[in-house]
Order: sequence, then structure tokens, then C-alpha cells
Amino acid sequence: MPETEHLRSLNLQFNKADCRDNVAENYRIIASSQGFRAEDVICVRQEHTDRIIAVDRALAEDRPPFILDETADALVTNINGVLLSVRTADCVPILLYDGAVRAIGAAHSGWRGTFMQIAAKTTRRMADLYGANPADVRASIGPAIGVCCYEVDFGFYEQFRKEYGASIEAFFQIRPGKKPFCDLSAMNKSFLIEAGVPEKNICVSELCTMCNPKLFYSHRRSGFHRGTMAAFIGMR
Repeated sequence: MPETEHLRSLNLQFNKADCRDNVAENYRIIASSQGFRAEDVICVRQEHTDRIIAVDRALAEDRPPFILDETADALVTNINGVLLSVRTADCVPILLYDGAVRAIGAAHSGWRGTFMQIAAKTTRRMADLYGANPADVRASIGPAIGVCCYEVDFGFYEQFRKEYGASIEAFFQIRPGKKPFCDLSAMNKSFLIEAGVPEKNICVSELCTMCNPKLFYSHRRSGFHRGTMAAFIGMR
């Protein structure tokens, strides 16, 4: 499929073969649907780290449009009027909210971020900075590549097993004649529970990005010839 087909709808990555005005308009469409402006969106340069940036009022008001000139894979804030965003195309998007203290977080969790427990670390950062109680946090784990499609090699599997022990086997399927298949969404959910977020407060999408080409972009399916999606969270 030509690259233009992969950018046919709401691509949210500026460095794709899509003009900047189109991408900015896509952000405007999404932001306005939730009562925000495109100028309220805050993203970062994602590089599969466990770095978390806290957005205060000064940072929110003194920054370039859309993407901060910072490398990180999660954002947290307790201010109104900003729309935190993480971009994905198979990785796991995770949104966090504590209504008691009015604090939010957004994390991008690929396999490296999952290995480093970025979702749990983002929850703890919200607790450290804003007094969030993990027991009050609500988490949404959005569409990502599912265990049905995320085939990995045995070295990948052994890396997780060495770090986390035999309990990690629950998140891998070893199928006859194939490599392991990994359930990143379920693993992130487990790490959030260990961090104190109640299971009943965690919503996990069952939609696989690779299985649903009419709904989602997928790096595993299309490589770099595709657009990018995003997850958003903000407080008005």
C-alpha cells in the first residue's frame, strides 16, 4: 500500500510524509472535540525511555507548539487547560487520573518502557509531586499490539524472565513451532496493580492495532510506511 494510504486519516506524527499543516489540523480536530485548543496539546520526543516530565504552568506557557524539545516517554501534571499526549503505533498508551487531587499522567510504553515499568513509575511520580494516592488512580490502557500478534524472540523472553522471575511467564504464550508471543498490555496492568492501583480501576482495551487495519496504524504491520496515533488526557 502506498505511504499516502497509510496517512489517509488523522496522522499525528510530524516527521512522516505528511505536511505540517495537515498534522496540526488533525490535532486541532481532536483537541476541539474535547473542548481544548490545538495549542493546549503537549507532547515530547519519545525514545523508549522511562523519563517522566512534569508540566507546570511555566512550562505549559513557554514552549514551542505541540512537541517539547525534551526526550521522555511520560508526562504528568496537575494544572487545568493542557492536553497531555503520547503517540503510538503498536506500543501501549496509558492514561492515568486521580480525581481526588486532580492529577493526570500519560505514558508511552513499548517493550522497553514496559520492562522499565514506566506506567508504575508515572503513577509514583504523580504521588510524589501531587499527593496522588494509587488507590484512587484510574488507568486506561489503550489499543496496542496484542498477544495474538506480538511475536518476539527467545532472547526477549529470557530478558524479562531474568529480571522478573517465573511470574512473568503469565504474559507470554509459547506456541508450538513458533517464538514467544508477548502480552504487553496485561503486563502493564500487572505492574500498575503492584504499584497500588486497584484492578477494578484499570480499563484495558481488547483491540489489537495489528489486527485492525481499518481502525489503527501499526508499525509491525506496515513499518515506517504508516501514520501515528495518539492518546490524550486533560482537565478543564
